[in-house]
Amino acid sequence: MKKGREYDRHEIEVISKSAIGKSVNDILNEELITIEDENTLNKGGLGQYIEQYLFGIDNNSESEPDFMPAGIELKVTPYKKIKDGKLSAKERLVLNIIDFMNEYKNEFKTSHFWFKNNTIQLLWYLWEPNKSKKDFKITHEKLLELSKNEDLKQIEEDWNFIIQKIKDGKAHEISEADTMYLGACSKGANASSTREQPFSDIPAMQRAFCFKTSYMTQLVRKYIGDYSDVEKVLKGTTDTFNEFVREVVDKYKGKSQKELMKEFNIDSKAKNINSMIISRMFNVKSKLQDTDEFQKANIIPKTIRIEENGRIKESISFPAFKFTDIVEQSWEDCDLREQLETTKYMFFVFKKEKGEYIFKGIKLWNMPETDIEIPVMEMWKKTYNAIKTGNIIKSITNGIRKTNFPGMSENNVCHVRPHGRNAKDVNKLPVADKLTGATEYTKHCFWINNTYIKEIFKEFN
Repeated sequence: MKKGREYDRHEIEVISKSAIGKSVNDILNEELITIEDENTLNKGGLGQYIEQYLFGIDNNSESEPDFMPAGIELKVTPYKKIKDGKLSAKERLVLNIIDFMNEYKNEFKTSHFWFKNNTIQLLWYLWEPNKSKKDFKITHEKLLELSKNEDLKQIEEDWNFIIQKIKDGKAHEISEADTMYLGACSKGANASSTREQPFSDIPAMQRAFCFKTSYMTQLVRKYIGDYSDVEKVLKGTTDTFNEFVREVVDKYKGKSQKELMKEFNIDSKAKNINSMIISRMFNVKSKLQDTDEFQKANIIPKTIRIEENGRIKESISFPAFKFTDIVEQSWEDCDLREQLETTKYMFFVFKKEKGEYIFKGIKLWNMPETDIEIPVMEMWKKTYNAIKTGNIIKSITNGIRKTNFPGMSENNVCHVRPHGRNAKDVNKLPVADKLTGATEYTKHCFWINNTYIKEIFKEFN
């Protein structure tokens, strides 16, 4: 009798469909199993219980797919409900550890990544706050076949980009935000979890191939939620996203803002002129950041204006953080690190020449891993320590408060400064401030230094 890893495709489908509507607890009860310690359900534990007691697969670190010879990998992954009833993936889908020493020796279709992940049986469960993990219910299943996936060409391009960095001896510089849909996420307890790489003596952080959270969110909305109103950038073309972007840039590069407004019939009184221009460049009616490809790749479009003297008006800020959230995180799992590791910016550059802003092209950018792991980490840890120890306010002179948060002068990449409407727009403190006894403080956020931003666009000056 077949069992576990020997199931064929049809049997895997039947068992997967039979799990819909069941919780982890339901599955365990059928096997007369009880969970003594719910902490075992954290992270991958919940999926491992489902693998073991639904399919009979013991926890293992096999290099081949979970089901052989069917060649199907099993993945149990959560989604959640967010505002306005929309659905979102709760996390990235981690695939297999990247073997830097061997993965580069193959082509995409002969790689270990393809061998292990070309066909994935997905089981989705609904994550709900304040609910016992064992009561999370499996709601949907989907057999994801990459060979039939509309995103295959882009996934292959992403894989090749990661492999090229390994070949260039830059495995230590890989960032999840380098690519569109298939990422290389850090995988290890902390930054000291490193591996040898073949073309450099520099140890590289251990990484795994993954489908990004943003990509998984679009799959959730496509197969579970409502996907009808999501507009695509790539319409009726076989181009990859990057190829299409290059065509758009070549078409409009060198035109002034006024010429583009006239070409796209945009009223000069409109408040969001630049946003409208870049959407029309891509021939989409919705906001560019809301389109399928931009959401899947977690690309944030942003216009940048460079003055004639080289000065840049725009700065980059992140949403105001909660002081109570910061102290509950570590650097390895903090919101800021994940955001910088997974977000790519598409900057539309307009430079002022003879009084007019001229479209000079785009800059696809994500923060280099080395900047994230050294200066940004130092800045975040100093912020964390100030909040954790109650040492936020350093001094008060003539009513002006000076804090111990890292400023622009002490970090060449980023800093912390207020981000509230005014001094009364506050968040609670986890520890009262020692100098003033305050239990709440003006909202703050992380900012990328304008001097650092200017360096990003030096090629346009």
